[in-house]
Amino acid sequence: MKMIAFGAVFAALMLGLCAFGPATARATEVLSIEDHLAIEVGSTTEWEGGDYVALNMTKGDSTAWFGVVYGNETHSNSVTIVSAHLRFLGGAEIRNEDGAMMVPATGIPVLTVYIQKLAMLIEFSDDGYLEPFSGEKTGAGNGLFDFENAGGTIDDFALGSMEPVYKIVDLNRSWERSEIEETKTLGTTEKEWTFTLSNKNVMYDKIWDNEPAENDDGSRVGTEADGKVHDIAFQFHLGTVLDEYNVSVPWYRVTYADDKPVASSEIESRTYTGTSLTTEFKFDHWIKDWDYESKDNLLMLETVTAFGTFIPNFVQSWMDVQFLNTTAENAAGIAEIETFTGSEGDVMATDTIPDESTRLAKDSVIFKDNWQKVGEMNWVSNVTVDNEEKEMYFQIHAGQNIDWAGENDDGYVHGILFLGGYIYPMGHDIFHDPSYVSNALFLDIGVNLDPLNVLGSLIGLYIMAGIVVGVVVLSVMTIKKTSTPKW
Repeated sequence: MKMIAFGAVFAALMLGLCAFGPATARATEVLSIEDHLAIEVGSTTEWEGGDYVALNMTKGDSTAWFGVVYGNETHSNSVTIVSAHLRFLGGAEIRNEDGAMMVPATGIPVLTVYIQKLAMLIEFSDDGYLEPFSGEKTGAGNGLFDFENAGGTIDDFALGSMEPVYKIVDLNRSWERSEIEETKTLGTTEKEWTFTLSNKNVMYDKIWDNEPAENDDGSRVGTEADGKVHDIAFQFHLGTVLDEYNVSVPWYRVTYADDKPVASSEIESRTYTGTSLTTEFKFDHWIKDWDYESKDNLLMLETVTAFGTFIPNFVQSWMDVQFLNTTAENAAGIAEIETFTGSEGDVMATDTIPDESTRLAKDSVIFKDNWQKVGEMNWVSNVTVDNEEKEMYFQIHAGQNIDWAGENDDGYVHGILFLGGYIYPMGHDIFHDPSYVSNALFLDIGVNLDPLNVLGSLIGLYIMAGIVVGVVVLSVMTIKKTSTPKW
């Protein structure tokens, strides 16, 4: 993707290169997915490098990129799910202080991004841990990975005390991809593609046992004698459904002076024809023949998840005058999580992500901002283990708000970052199928900018910033031996 500065993109937008046109009737036209997206494969140096399979939706009036990035022989990487799309909060006419028209019509854009990295597999014992001061055991038998956080925010997250860990497989590696198959086609408005990323005969990266330690955390490197995981595979089903809507869009009159908006008022709503692409990443987890220490142990797939919205400076300035100094921090990047703590319907937002082991009451995490819901991460609570249906949990370990400055001070990314884990009962054959669903609504506004360049510029900053934090997170998640319940 070609990288250009944020300022250049939005200067062009403000000059009217991206303009709203009148609603158009398309009842006689046949909706076709082919007009909006293409399945795409390639290599990238972004997202920590590697190959990718993506639904590139930068065709026509679409501006979105939904993909899976993974390590290859030259760039090891975890399997990383990325969803990004450009949205318009409304339309505006721009006038000077004398009321003269400067720009008759322009969109008010933001970019929404979701990332989830499948980081590592961890075998642990659910027999609780000893609290440092009281000496009492906590968390035994609750199906979660219990710990005491010795740090503060996610930047210095560290495990002061925790349940016993036995083995770890780091998923930052090269992956083998199967052929991509088109597995479903319903008319011209629904398609699905399927492919698998796999690793066979995987050695354990770290083992904690009674053998001499080789690492500072008390672990040693796995050997041939310790056995191998026969197969670790993620089978992806990338499905998308196209629909058409008439959308009511708020329209604003913005007064511009001294290179910034100084006043704004909503003047009307206008109806536009829009197309909606609902995309689901369904990714089946297959883990076969893990050499577990005890059949009562649990296996956790540790993940790093980030969600946020890039708000350009102009849009933030406009929000300040239109919504009476409502800050972007309160308007973007919210994860709605219902837990078993507190009353029923307990909602954890960006500033209240739990900093300790927390079980979720619902099988979903909803991502939204003050304008609309933009994505949902979900899973089923049953998992197939050795051909039997058993119960699994997803838990949140730690999280925090994210607030990063844009390239050339063009704007800010506001959102949320958290660690979490899918936790499975131990078995020789484990199968589970979570998913992430995103809805991108594209208005028929006649975008004249090259959408790939626009999207590349916006995505580039956010992903690179996210990866930096992700590296920090994964480095502290290499378990530090600070207590000795087992080792």
